[in-house]
Amino acid sequence: MSRRVNDPETFQHAVPSSDSTDFWLKFGDGASALVLFALMAMTCIDVVGRYFFNSPLDGATELTQLMMGLIVFAVLPTVCYREEHVSVDLLDLWMPPSWINARQIVLNLLMAVMMIFVAWRVWISATFMAEYGDTTEFLAIPYAPITYFIAVMSGTASIAFLFNALRYLRGQGPMSLESQTLEI
Repeated sequence: MSRRVNDPETFQHAVPSSDSTDFWLKFGDGASALVLFALMAMTCIDVVGRYFFNSPLDGATELTQLMMGLIVFAVLPTVCYREEHVSVDLLDLWMPPSWINARQIVLNLLMAVMMIFVAWRVWISATFMAEYGDTTEFLAIPYAPITYFIAVMSGTASIAFLFNALRYLRGQGPMSLESQTLEI
């Protein structure tokens, strides 16, 4: 008997964990986890210092802003590759299931083009920041390295979308009919 993965009683993650790309995705996941831990520790130190010693951590607001950017963009390629990003399924009701792969190929190619455009524009912004020596106001942390990181991760997300298009071309994408049925 076959059931669809999106049935509540048989839900299972559609992307296999033994996928060879998991090794490359672990860099962003690990970096995001480390920065998240540092953000948590910094917030604890700031709160304890603020409320118990009347001495907040200097520059905590700037560090929080920078760390949030790092967390989001470090995990972006993983989210794109696994198709765990927010999506709206307005047309799914009117599209036959046999069109899923073709639709996903087109959408992933469009998103790859959009993300490479984003990466290009962010890279240009990072170059301007490096040339002008832009830094945060209080701690004087340079913006350019973080902005270059965001550009690189946006470019990597574009590559993830291209890999998705290839997976759908082979009928092995996370939303493909072949990967949505489970043998029970």
